[in-house]
Amino acid sequence: MSRAKTKDLRRIMSRRGLLLVGGSALLTSFLGARLFQLQVAQNNRYQRLSDRNQFDVRIVAPTRGRLFDRKMRLLAGNAESFELYLTPLYVDDLQQTLAALGQVIELSERDIKAVLLAAGKGPSFRDIIVRNDLSQRELARLAVRSPLFGGVSFRKSLRRIYPQGSLACHITGYVSPVTARELERNQSLEKTPYLGTGKVGVELAHEDYLRGLPGRERIEVNAKGQPIRVLRDVDAMSGKDLQLSIDVEVQLQAAEILRRGQLAPVELGSLQVQRALAKNSELQAHIALGDDLVLRDAKDRLVPPELGAVVIMDIHSGEVLSLVSAPMFDPNLFTGTLLTRDWRRLNSHPRTPLLNRATSGQYAPGSTFKMAVGLAALEAGVISKNTQFNCSGDMELGNATFHCWRKGGHGMMNIISALAQSCDVFIYEVALKTGIRKIKDMAHRLGLGDVTGIGLPGEKQGIIPSHEWKLANQGRVWTPGETVVSSIGQGYVLATPLQLAVMTARLANGKQAVAPRLVKSNGDAVPDFAPLDIDPYALAIIREGMFEVMNGRFGTARNYNLDRSLGGMAGKTGTVQVKRITKAQREVGIVNNIDRPWAERDHALFVAYAPVKQPRYAISVVVEHGGSGSSTAAPVARDILTQLMQKQG
Repeated sequence: MSRAKTKDLRRIMSRRGLLLVGGSALLTSFLGARLFQLQVAQNNRYQRLSDRNQFDVRIVAPTRGRLFDRKMRLLAGNAESFELYLTPLYVDDLQQTLAALGQVIELSERDIKAVLLAAGKGPSFRDIIVRNDLSQRELARLAVRSPLFGGVSFRKSLRRIYPQGSLACHITGYVSPVTARELERNQSLEKTPYLGTGKVGVELAHEDYLRGLPGRERIEVNAKGQPIRVLRDVDAMSGKDLQLSIDVEVQLQAAEILRRGQLAPVELGSLQVQRALAKNSELQAHIALGDDLVLRDAKDRLVPPELGAVVIMDIHSGEVLSLVSAPMFDPNLFTGTLLTRDWRRLNSHPRTPLLNRATSGQYAPGSTFKMAVGLAALEAGVISKNTQFNCSGDMELGNATFHCWRKGGHGMMNIISALAQSCDVFIYEVALKTGIRKIKDMAHRLGLGDVTGIGLPGEKQGIIPSHEWKLANQGRVWTPGETVVSSIGQGYVLATPLQLAVMTARLANGKQAVAPRLVKSNGDAVPDFAPLDIDPYALAIIREGMFEVMNGRFGTARNYNLDRSLGGMAGKTGTVQVKRITKAQREVGIVNNIDRPWAERDHALFVAYAPVKQPRYAISVVVEHGGSGSSTAAPVARDILTQLMQKQG
């Protein structure tokens, strides 16, 4: 090789070496800077990321506060349960894992779809509940196979239970998983989506008090997401217990007496019942509800058990001892995974078991409203105790004829005898002279047409109509004929069974505007209610009329008085038409309630307080399609108060 070529080769090699050395130096500098950034400048950030790989932060559910009755008997509590959950971050194939789990425990298509939906919406590190009601056998199967399921584990939790079953369902309400709508309203629930929240009743009304505050724990996991140890950072704060005014024993007796009424039980297995079930949709619906009782009426016909409501109040403290709405439902159905068929059965049931009839059922009060009319007239000076009107069986007003319930009339009536015999014509005359405005004012003072404030969600207001109400709601003026119809608690007038109990409690108390309460008062302190502000003399006359209902020679409920040894009771019956009686029907003769189809029978109502001389309890009873208030609702109230007074005595 010539010297010139050798020199060129050396020059090329020298240039390449320089580039190689320079590139190596540049790469080394870049790597050094990057290492400095990772190990020094961003050390804290990556330390946190490392911890996140090692520890799984989870929310610890608080223990929900319990509900007790007035004698500290459990109405709602917590029982141990086991949950199966998975963390999508540590699951290689979610669908395959769920399919494998389905071979070990029972997983419905709904369970699988819910997990897949939750995994698609939420972050991968958040736990998803697969099943929250594992049996001991299922738990054992999972424990044996746990190494095969990465990212899947189980833990102990507390499940809401209602040991009284359906007995207090409309009072306690129920707890069920958080809904999407609740998450929209309350962003804090996103941290604990698997915790239940109160949906109705006391569980909803006192949610914040009962719920408590969640805690937080860090769980050290391995590469497969399986827990190794637990570090508790923040302890959960348990919810507070709540004592209610309800007496479980009184509630049970009231529910059973309302359910059976005056009808005789029949064996479900009999051929007669089976044939009747095939033809009677009401009976089919009743059996579908899970009830085990069919009843026979006075005509030896099969009918469903009574449905309606009973409310019992202490007239001094306002404490509600019993609040029954029939039919009932089992709140335990909602604490776990509610099956679709169970929800449809309850939600679409023709007898609406989810409806709290005591606070949300609105009924025409019928003749129980006559006390409000009488009080308004007495206080306004329109009538006195001795004012009389003749009842001939009907009253003409313009082109309309308004009838009394008794064909042929009652003869000369005053306010006391009119209440005792429930004369309609006397009340018509009084109402026209008093005016709907004064009647409306008195009704509101007695607690009608207003939410009572008992604290149960969904309570209805009822309706006490007036000139202004009709103009605002129907765009038409009030007529005298509507005053007549309203005076006997029909037409537009609506009230809840709870409002009727409040009205009766205020009549019996006479001094305070007693309001109902479900939370037990401390000690014997009497709440400071507003003054009733009704003329005591007028109240005394109305109470005398209520006494004659039960004790008078012609009193409508004279056959169903409370025993004198228990102090007797004063009350008022009410019978409300479900289907209007036409003129043609009156001419041929009104068909008795017992001869009508069950769904066309009148509603039966009754209100009372006891004992007469020193009143303590007020009661209202509504029996849907029960027929006569005197023969159906009054004996229900008598039997309930008999049990209560005997227990107190």
